[in-house]
Amino acid sequence: MVRIKYYGFLKAKLPQDFDDEGFCNLDLAGKSLESYFAETTVDPNMRMTILVNSSRKDKSYVMQDGDVITVMPLVAGG
Repeated sequence: MVRIKYYGFLKAKLPQDFDDEGFCNLDLAGKSLESYFAETTVDPNMRMTILVNSSRKDKSYVMQDGDVITVMPLVAGG
């Protein structure tokens, strides 16, 4: 199982079955982040910061059992 949490406006795109800490527990081991995003309503081309076990990773990262993933959209202002 992989624990995944979205921040900011992405939080609304997370399935509703998240725990008290805001994480979803999903069976994603062996799947790349890019392929996971392609199956969701998250735009895979969107610029975002992805942390896996507190280390920054890119979308090509292949998730492993026990990973804790946080996804934060990059924000621009003006």
